[in-house]
Amino acid sequence: MQITTIILAGGKSKRMGTDKALLELDGLTLLERAINLCKPFSSELLISSNHESHTTFGYSVIEDEIKNCGPMGGIYSGLKQSNSDWNLILSVDAAFVDEPFLQFLLKESGDFDAVVPFTEKGAEPLIALYNKGILPVMENQLKSGDYRMQNLLKESKTNWFDAGKLLEENKRLFNNLNRPEDL
Repeated sequence: MQITTIILAGGKSKRMGTDKALLELDGLTLLERAINLCKPFSSELLISSNHESHTTFGYSVIEDEIKNCGPMGGIYSGLKQSNSDWNLILSVDAAFVDEPFLQFLLKESGDFDAVVPFTEKGAEPLIALYNKGILPVMENQLKSGDYRMQNLLKESKTNWFDAGKLLEENKRLFNNLNRPEDL
């Protein structure tokens, strides 16, 4: 299966106070860590960002076509530019996602518009798979001003899979780095 990875790196990073994608963890920026993790699984890699500094990593940087609508805008613009039906979405601040999780996620694709992991803490729509077939539903939501990912996934054919067992193996799997103390 051909996969495009879309790394969501264009957030405003208000709580962190600086561009999260360029923060270092174990000697690599968060963006470099995401690229290194996803590159072996991907035929194409796109960076969803409005930051010019992200162009230095050697991959296409996709700006949001529709501004100020959160992650949905980045996913929408990335899906439109993607050359693959299936697209791995990874938020750059999800620094502890690992290869076993990605392998498991990719096996769950099937006949769906999206594959989204969940745990007892809730769904993880920014560490998920999206099929380009979801674009019309997404476009309608964006036009109506509804930017909630949960609403998009309720209106689509979504494979919600329980990632509880994977979380037992990697306790930090879904930990996001949002504030300086998270580092």
